[in-house]
Amino acid sequence: MGWPFIGEIFAFKRHRRAGSMGEFLEHHIASFGKIFMTNLLGKPVIISADQELNRFILKNDMRLFEPGWPSSFLRVLGKHSISVEVGDAHKRMRSIVVNFLSNERLRTVFLQHSNRVASLLLSSLEENSIISAKDVALKFSFYVMVKEIFSMSPEEPENDKLMREYDTLVRGIASIPWNLPGSQYQQALESRKEIFKVFEQRMKERRGEKKGDDLLGWVMKNTDYSKEQMFDFILHTLFAGHDTTSRAISLMIYFLEGCPQAIQQLREEHLQVSRLKNQKGKSSLSWDDYKTMEFTKCVINETLRLGNIAGFVQKKAKMDVQYGDYVIPQGGCIIASFTAVHLDPSLYENPNSFDPWRWMGSCGANKRIDHFMAFGGGPRLCPGAELARLEMAVFIHHLILSYNWELVEPDHPMHVPTIHFFKGLPIKVQALISTP
Repeated sequence: MGWPFIGEIFAFKRHRRAGSMGEFLEHHIASFGKIFMTNLLGKPVIISADQELNRFILKNDMRLFEPGWPSSFLRVLGKHSISVEVGDAHKRMRSIVVNFLSNERLRTVFLQHSNRVASLLLSSLEENSIISAKDVALKFSFYVMVKEIFSMSPEEPENDKLMREYDTLVRGIASIPWNLPGSQYQQALESRKEIFKVFEQRMKERRGEKKGDDLLGWVMKNTDYSKEQMFDFILHTLFAGHDTTSRAISLMIYFLEGCPQAIQQLREEHLQVSRLKNQKGKSSLSWDDYKTMEFTKCVINETLRLGNIAGFVQKKAKMDVQYGDYVIPQGGCIIASFTAVHLDPSLYENPNSFDPWRWMGSCGANKRIDHFMAFGGGPRLCPGAELARLEMAVFIHHLILSYNWELVEPDHPMHVPTIHFFKGLPIKVQALISTP
C-alpha cells in the first residue's frame, strides 16, 4: 500500500515507455494478480488489469458505477464536462456530440476538411527538412476541430496560441493537484483561463446571430446551458476530438518508422486508392475510398492497442458491487487499466511488438473485439471513435503517398501520464520521386 498519506502515487505516475505496462503494473500483477488494491494519496484504490472485470465496469457504468476522476481532472476540464456528468445531463450532452459527429457530417464536412488541412500542412514540407512530427499532427487535428467548433480557419493567427495553451492544459489533466508555482497543475489552470478568454470572445461575436453552423453556435441556439456549462462542454469536446487523435497520429508515425514492411504494404494500398480515385476523375478522397483501406484500419488498431493513449478509466461504486468473490464497497474507487489488457500476453501474442497483421481478416478483428478498449465501452463508449479513425487514415494517406521519413534521433513516446515525445518526434522527410 506504500507510504502513509501519499501511498504509491509516485510509483503509479512514474514515466513509462508507450508499449509497456511500466514497472508499477508489472510488479503488482506479478505479486498480487490482475486485481489488487493500493493507496494513492491516502485513498484506497482497486486496480483491475483483468479483461472481464474491466468489461463489467464499462458495461455497468451509470447503473453500478459513476465517474471517479481525480480533482485535477475536474478542475482542469471542468465539472460540467461530458466525462463527469451523469444521468440525464450526460445523455443530453452525448446526444449533442453524436449529432455533431453524425455519419452524414463525417462523410462530408469532416472528410473534406481533413483532406484540405492534411494537404495544406504536408504539401508545404521542404525536401530533406527536419520537422517535429508531433507538432504537425497537433496542428492537423487541432485545425480540423476548431473549424467545426468555432469556425476558425487554419490561417487565423490565433490558432497557434490557442493550441499551445491547450497543450499545456492537457498536460495538467492527470497531474498531482498541488497548486504550486510552476507545477503542471498550476500551469494548466492558467491555460484554462486563457482559453476561456477566447471562448468568451467567440460567444460575444455570436450574439444576435441566427445561424448555428458550428458546434458553438448550435449549443448557444439550442440549449439553456450557462456560460460555464457551455465552456466545459466545448473544452472537453475539443480535448476528445483533438488531443487524443494527434497523439495517435504521432504514435502511428513512430511505430511505422520501425516497421518498413508495414510502410510498404500501406503505401501499396494507398497507391491503389489513389489510382481508382484518379480513374473516376476525383480530386479528393471519398467515403468509399476510406472504407476500402483495410490494412490502414489494421495499422490504426495496432497503434491504439500498443500506444494506449487512454491507458485507464477511473470509477466509483454507487453501491456495494459483487463481482465473483470480490465486493467493491459503495464509494470505493476502482481503476480499470486498458494498458494491462492490451499488453496481456494471454490475449495478444508478442504483445509488446507492433504487428498490424494480427488484425487482418474478420477472424482476427472479431476474435479481439472484447479485448480492445481503446475507445472505452458501454454507455460511455467514445462517440468520436470513427472521427479519430477517419483523421488518422486521411493523414497517413497524404503522408505516405508523398514522403519517406526517418527518425533523426531517438525519441521514444512516454506516458507522463499522457503520451509525450520529449523531443517532439523529429523526423527527416524525403519527397518521393513521383506521386499519383
